[in-house]
Amino acid sequence: MIYFVEYTNFVDSLANLFFQRLLIARLSQPLILLDLIFAIFLIIFSLYYLRNFPIFRVILGTLILMGLGLVFFYLGFIFTALVFGFVSLFILASTPLIFAPEIRHYLEKLGRFPFLKRFYGKKQTDGIFVRNLVDAVFELAERKIGATIVLQRKTSLGEIMETGIMIDGSFGSKILQSIFWKDSPLHDGAAIMVGQRIMAVGCLLPIFPDIKLDLPFGTRHQSGVSVTRDTDAIAIIISEERGEVSLAENRKLIANIDRVKLREKLDHLL
Repeated sequence: MIYFVEYTNFVDSLANLFFQRLLIARLSQPLILLDLIFAIFLIIFSLYYLRNFPIFRVILGTLILMGLGLVFFYLGFIFTALVFGFVSLFILASTPLIFAPEIRHYLEKLGRFPFLKRFYGKKQTDGIFVRNLVDAVFELAERKIGATIVLQRKTSLGEIMETGIMIDGSFGSKILQSIFWKDSPLHDGAAIMVGQRIMAVGCLLPIFPDIKLDLPFGTRHQSGVSVTRDTDAIAIIISEERGEVSLAENRKLIANIDRVKLREKLDHLL
């Protein structure tokens, strides 16, 4: 009971400070009003950024529980409000533990400063390489040779490379065909490319349960999307059964992408 009273007092203090600063801002200090608008913008932006992630539903549900707790408290339902208060506090306390990988992903993605990329970003490849890569990918697709090609960007894929065989070889269509040929012992793994070189082959990609794809996509596509969950890598997946090319980036899969669209996306992303 003492903890809940302290919790409600804390909320009351925040509310009083909020309205007090708002009143002061309206009367005499435009800078405080600007501070308030900026704070509201940050809250809205944060919720908008998290809307597609599982943690968003947890945060939204916790805010609803806290709101219900305050409503019942002011209506005089003390014990009911106490239940809502303890549950919401327990969820808030356990959220960093439950969503530790997701929080790491959000911070790591924020640390790339994607909104500044257009100002300081430096292209890792040129148009000729992208065209040759696209031609090689669709040559594999026409032969229905299944493959997963992961293109490293700013986030290092060193741990994933260690699961395969380091070759540090020049890129080439024939090399990719020999790597992913069905009789090759490395054809089930992924090839990791850094810049314009094939750094490792036969690599094992992570598979995360929260990455769910509908049929007919299987493990190859799931692992291709999974590698883009905690990194800024790009994965090109070629279906052995259907001969289709898919592109995975930032947890999203563009299925059955055509040659022109793939070239445009790679020109933009690399």
